[in-house]
Amino acid sequence: MATRVLLSCQFSVAYGGVQHSLLDLVRYLDRTRFEPIVLCSPEGELPELVASAQGQVRTVGQGKFFRYSYKWPLSTARDLFAVAREILRLAREDGVRIVHTFDGAVFCAASIARLFVQDLKVIWLDAGFAGYYPAHFRLVMRWCFRRAARVTSATDIRRRQLLAEGLDPALSAVMPLGTDIHLRAPIAPTAETDAREFRIGIVGRITPIKNFEMFLRAARLVADQHPNARFDIVGAAGLFGDEQAYYQQILAQIRALDLTAKVRILAPREDVAPLLQEFDVLACSSHIETFGRTLIEAMALGKPVVATAVGGIPEVIADGQTGFLVPADDAEAMAARINQLLSDASLRAAMGQRGVERVLQHFDVRLVARRWEQLYQEVLAQAS
Repeated sequence: MATRVLLSCQFSVAYGGVQHSLLDLVRYLDRTRFEPIVLCSPEGELPELVASAQGQVRTVGQGKFFRYSYKWPLSTARDLFAVAREILRLAREDGVRIVHTFDGAVFCAASIARLFVQDLKVIWLDAGFAGYYPAHFRLVMRWCFRRAARVTSATDIRRRQLLAEGLDPALSAVMPLGTDIHLRAPIAPTAETDAREFRIGIVGRITPIKNFEMFLRAARLVADQHPNARFDIVGAAGLFGDEQAYYQQILAQIRALDLTAKVRILAPREDVAPLLQEFDVLACSSHIETFGRTLIEAMALGKPVVATAVGGIPEVIADGQTGFLVPADDAEAMAARINQLLSDASLRAAMGQRGVERVLQHFDVRLVARRWEQLYQEVLAQAS
């Protein structure tokens, strides 16, 4: 009989690396060994996407996210214990053996549930970074460490940060994210001519951490050298007030840089392959990235990447091989590298091919799913 694994994350809005990673396991776990069940909020796209992948869905709370935040202190306690109670019920009544959490908030709820079910195995895939979590949550996180079967991170730099926070090295593991985008769409680059329009894209929720200001400053410089360049932002405004205000700032910056005719803002979608296939270059201008899933998605489709050398990105992009790394907030350096790629079709093709090879070797979703199955088997074999 397959072991029941509960997968859960805070947001049920589906267009993010965390949600994609959860969906990957729903789709690619060996169902003869592990039966995935997803616990999430009822609204948003995630429940429908899980159901379409023949996964089981359980919902708790209301809206598009569990309200774990110092901004909602009363809702924090209510949602925290509501999720913990549901995890406890699923462990006792539905036979869930493993709770695989995809953010710190659900990790905390699962750790509370484990106080009442000692043989429940709690795993956290951490998507944060040093300075990302407030001090009070980091204290709670240390309490949760002692109740975890494993605390994993997508990159080694984040693993080292977690060890500095007090995580037992024996409980740590690096589990890179994967992609199946090359299994959904052709990976060969599209035919190119010198006269064609160039397209540079960036993918991500339009929030300050992604530093879209840098991307737009670089876009202005690229457009000055390549008038036939066009720029796509694939993303939507965040859910909260400050994020909505930032979105308006980005719209104003597009107008101020006289880029209105050159920049498109496209709605996010679960399958970004058709959009990525149109790009000549993918850009990433983030202040912080734990991993950067869209980087491997672009590489899987043979697209070179120009990204800031922050967080875990240097572990994903082979600088000078599959793309270029540039200093954080250096729009001039980003523009120079994009211009270099636009001016050299053979360089774009060579980097793109090496990117495909790197994904197949390290980030193919099928390999990643097998690694998770091995880890699940290891924690099940451990004494509680």
